[in-house]
Amino acid sequence: MTFLLKRSTWNNLQIFFVSTLSSHVCRLHKSLYGLKQALRAWYTRLNDFLLSNGFLISKVDTSLVILSDGTDIFYLLVFIDDILFTGSKFAMLHRLIQLLSFEFKLRDLGAIHYFLGIEVQSTCMGLMLHQHKYSLDILTWAYMTSYKPVDTLVSPLKVTILPDNSFSNPIQFCQIMSAFQYLTFTHPDICFDVNRVCQFMYTPTDSYWAAFKRILCYLKGTTSYGFHITQGSFFGLHGFTDADWASSIDYCKSTGGYLVFFS
Repeated sequence: MTFLLKRSTWNNLQIFFVSTLSSHVCRLHKSLYGLKQALRAWYTRLNDFLLSNGFLISKVDTSLVILSDGTDIFYLLVFIDDILFTGSKFAMLHRLIQLLSFEFKLRDLGAIHYFLGIEVQSTCMGLMLHQHKYSLDILTWAYMTSYKPVDTLVSPLKVTILPDNSFSNPIQFCQIMSAFQYLTFTHPDICFDVNRVCQFMYTPTDSYWAAFKRILCYLKGTTSYGFHITQGSFFGLHGFTDADWASSIDYCKSTGGYLVFFS
């Protein structure tokens, strides 16, 4: 089970005045939400508390802390004032949540459903991750909601230096492509084509915009696509690799890639 916690914040600051203590000032013990140093102070305070209770900071990502208790393991991921909490034992999760609640003012949002644009659905086999709402937002942003969906992606682009008209709105192209890269977390089937188009995001042409619109049309029919995280007792290393030899018709350069799973 995965839980989402949120640090409570102050939306309204109330000012009060005591006539008998007009020469006194208030001493700040906690940094208020919104100050430049508030996020740094919050992370430092939370980090010190977690380390004092046996958590260890991940060497891969400092926002991830890990607690090992014998054969059980628990993960806590911090993103500003949102905390994602999961582990191998349900009862221990509740005790750790209570421990945090005693120290900090938190809101328990229950089982995770939405986190950083990624929607999470619980199934009998595990978790289904997708970005349906995020995909619809991109289509709306690109004015592509009325276009017909297609079943296949654009064919691999052939990099060429042949003259082509520059795209009329390069800023829009860069913004949408930047948003599209985040979508590849749950849409790995579009990674290759998106990365190829991204190579020309600072000097886009009409042909690459047409190729990108094809990707958007494919996305329109696959907004609910994602990947399924299942629980299994067997751990193995699986690798996949592929290459497009001499794909550049101008320089005869090749494109290769690999993907490794440990599950």
